[in-house]
Amino acid sequence: MIILKAFKDAALMKHILYGELPQSINVLGGLLHMVQNNMFQLKLCVDSWPTFTTAICYRQNQDLLSGSGLGEISGKYSIFSKNQDTLRSLLADDKFVKWRNGLEFEASSYHGQIIHEIASLKGFHIKEYGGYHSYIHYSPEKSNLLEKASSLPTTTLNESHAELVVKQLPYGGRKKNANLVTAYVKHLPNWCVVDEKGHPVSWLLTDEFNGIRMAYTQPKHRGKCHQQILVATLMRQRISEGLPVFCHIHKDNLPSIKLMLGAGLTLALAAAVQAGGFPATCRLAAANTATSS
Repeated sequence: MIILKAFKDAALMKHILYGELPQSINVLGGLLHMVQNNMFQLKLCVDSWPTFTTAICYRQNQDLLSGSGLGEISGKYSIFSKNQDTLRSLLADDKFVKWRNGLEFEASSYHGQIIHEIASLKGFHIKEYGGYHSYIHYSPEKSNLLEKASSLPTTTLNESHAELVVKQLPYGGRKKNANLVTAYVKHLPNWCVVDEKGHPVSWLLTDEFNGIRMAYTQPKHRGKCHQQILVATLMRQRISEGLPVFCHIHKDNLPSIKLMLGAGLTLALAAAVQAGGFPATCRLAAANTATSS
């Protein structure tokens, strides 16, 4: 296990990961966050260097909201691997993975079984959220971005809006999600459209792996191009900062799929299969077997 720290290593890793798209997009996004400001204190681990077969970008449990009284956010491990043996070895290393309730993984669905296997050995049960596919814009700087102005003001969310965002998330864990969303709003780019009273009616966030997350529009404000405007605004920001444009969307979320395809993003499925990869993304959360039964 090697933790990459040197700037020259980060530059080489960036080059390698760009060559492994789309399978490497999460780890690449995390690496770029580390280079930019690393507000989420990410680290990057590989099985060997300068050649490697497994790279994991991760955050461990931490309090990013000091003084807020909200507590810590759970650890998360985002995985890119071309070798299941080296992946298994890293996940089984207690010095690397601190197994505890709420620990999260984001990986190709192909690697889900290994995560289940190691979790079971450590006394944990894994809940899996599958059905997600990656959408990537490979050349955002060439986009013909929407120039239409919103009929309502465009601004950014603040920490008081976190609970509003959490209420629209597709599954539970309210307190944990509130901590994480508040951290996202406080530290990372986001955009929203507000009504005449200044209340958010449409928004999208980004995460520490530089993915677009949690896009939502209140029902009575739909059909007014709010999300298209927000995506175009965020893409301009991404382009100016040299950051990738990507997201993971559930296969049943047809409005979001249509939105991202319209913005020029491409379903990563075809490219990954052609390269021999496994593009479907799954999100997994650990719970101690003593408390999950």
